[in-house]
Amino acid sequence: MARGGLDGEIARLKHKDVRHRRRAIRVLFDTDIPRALEGFVPLLNDKDAWFRSKALEAHRKWAPKQGVGSLRILANHSWLDARRCAANLLDDFSEDTTEIALLLIEDDDLTCTRKAAEALLRGRAAVQYAEQFQTHEDSALRRMAVLSQGATAEQRATALHDESNSVCEAALQAIVDNGEMLSEDSMKEILKRGLKSTSLLSSAVHNAGEVLVEVTKGADGPTMKALVKELRLQCDSLEDTAIQLLLKHELFAVAGRWMQGKKSEEIDALRWSIIRDESVDVIERARLLERLIGRCGEVEIAEENRRFLSECNDELLRISAENLSTASTELGL
Repeated sequence: MARGGLDGEIARLKHKDVRHRRRAIRVLFDTDIPRALEGFVPLLNDKDAWFRSKALEAHRKWAPKQGVGSLRILANHSWLDARRCAANLLDDFSEDTTEIALLLIEDDDLTCTRKAAEALLRGRAAVQYAEQFQTHEDSALRRMAVLSQGATAEQRATALHDESNSVCEAALQAIVDNGEMLSEDSMKEILKRGLKSTSLLSSAVHNAGEVLVEVTKGADGPTMKALVKELRLQCDSLEDTAIQLLLKHELFAVAGRWMQGKKSEEIDALRWSIIRDESVDVIERARLLERLIGRCGEVEIAEENRRFLSECNDELLRISAENLSTASTELGL
């Protein structure tokens, strides 16, 4: 469209005849020239709701191409929908939107406030606003702050004690994502509040304290699986503090799972000790036997299994031991 044509259609947006104005809107949207946005600004104050809605649509369509300044009128407007439109568009700009976000951050509307906060926490002064929002009355802003790149390790640790579980969970996730460790006191607080324990596992194993024992005792299937994975990442031998702690408290089920795939004279002795321990769930003990099938060709395993068979009365354990014995016999042992 020639410049004169564009200016002519923009001018028609002010025409007294509604039909001319509607036609101009259709033409301008079809031609899709961002400069046309200037003609839609006055329509924000139109008495007709349809024209006001088209003004917002034009801003959504062209404001990101016209620069952050194109949001200023929306952000300062008395019409809530206009301010919300500005707030929702903040994320569509590649340039810094701090100027507009500051106009919206004090708005009474939560949508405006929260969207503005997101923009400020992405902006050049993220560190400043992460600290400022840490004590904001809106828990959503506190949650954003602790998850932002501007938050410090100290702020994340403090947020673990926030009255809102949502903020606490966000802080916990941010700490894990940043590779930071939790103190025993912080973990106890998290467990006391009934939050998910899986995010604590890395720190619990690292600290090898009371929390590791508590988490292990109460672990369900998924938590147990995650715990064993973490133990394998951090512990290489029976001498590691976390493993010693688990054995001290007779938490043999998780220790047995950690031993899978490992072998040494000490580990094998512990494995058979757990298999014989009647305080351990029989299914866990049977699994330990089943996992030895891959070692059925080892003389020591075959001999110890036969000794176990001679003393075992449990049907499930006998089935597992007999399968292992059969596999060893087939190999001539």
